[in-house]
Amino acid sequence: MNKSNLDEMQLQLRNKIGNQSFLMLMYLLLLDVGLYGFGFQWASYPINVVLILSVITGSYVIRLIMNNAYVGTPTSRRHSPAIKTLITLITAVAISVFTITLIRGRGIAVTGATNDGGGSLLFITSVVGLVIAGIVGIIKYRQNKDEEE
Repeated sequence: MNKSNLDEMQLQLRNKIGNQSFLMLMYLLLLDVGLYGFGFQWASYPINVVLILSVITGSYVIRLIMNNAYVGTPTSRRHSPAIKTLITLITAVAISVFTITLIRGRGIAVTGATNDGGGSLLFITSVVGLVIAGIVGIIKYRQNKDEEE
């Protein structure tokens, strides 16, 4: 059974957009590697990959929303995602605390820290992703509310 509640046309459109996004991701990563080989470095190593991935993922989600292929038709049963969200949040916090405790307990030093603004770029990218997720949640909530009436 299709749990996303998307019809066949929406599924095909989602798959098409996903394939295009994957190819765009591959080409941009290859372009980044090629430019780095010629001596052009626009951001330090892990930041450039994360930013490329974030931009492609964001464009994927935006294209899905614009083409009405992200949120499926509402279901007749009422369910609240609050419990799933709470469990996910608690698990993420527990894993983060465990990781930080493990790193500090072993005395691992963070080296190679630069002041190139990469942290700010990653923070802005994360905030934009959360805003997009919030907008999608509001769209889904309103769509379900409109269909109930």
